[in-house]
Amino acid sequence: MTGLYDAIATARALVPAAAGLPAEAALGACRGIGDLPILRLWQAVESGLKDRPRRVVQLTACAAGEADPAVAVRLGRLAGRVMGGGVLVLNAVDSETRVEEGGRLAFGPLPGRGGDARALDSALLGRYWDRLSERAGLIILDTPPVLASPLALGLAPSADGVILLIEAERTREAVAAAARDALVRGGANLLGAVLTKRRFHVPKRLYEML
Repeated sequence: MTGLYDAIATARALVPAAAGLPAEAALGACRGIGDLPILRLWQAVESGLKDRPRRVVQLTACAAGEADPAVAVRLGRLAGRVMGGGVLVLNAVDSETRVEEGGRLAFGPLPGRGGDARALDSALLGRYWDRLSERAGLIILDTPPVLASPLALGLAPSADGVILLIEAERTREAVAAAARDALVRGGANLLGAVLTKRRFHVPKRLYEML
């Protein structure tokens, strides 16, 4: 875990808490029908973690082949605009800290992605999130699917909230239920579920007129 501390230690400095957009203005930039899942994600985070001094939220799909890394990125971008910075996304893609969105958003490596068993130690993880939270107002964990990797279940109890991502027209009801039950049994604070990759069979323009 020490290497992760070193990699992310300057994340808050790289992601300064600048004056953020008013919530209405930031959300107003996401009016397209394709952005509705991201808006719902943000609403779930805001309502589910509003009274928490620390905000570590985990996004995880149900089964193998259903992960969508773009969801965490889009949520991070929206949160960075609303909060004015201080948003950190940890995933299995980035190996070192990088920034975007004018310095409002930072990316770094997800604990345990290299098979380090210490990432499954809840006490160590709790201290790690506390340390990162001194430098970031929101930490988003983009983890592998629940039913495909022990890492997702290992990280879930230490997160302040977990949101289950269900792929529209692919994830079977029984699979989604199994993923939900596994998270709850493991001690996760399940904030809700959001449909991803939704296909609109009515023309997009008609949806936007509703």
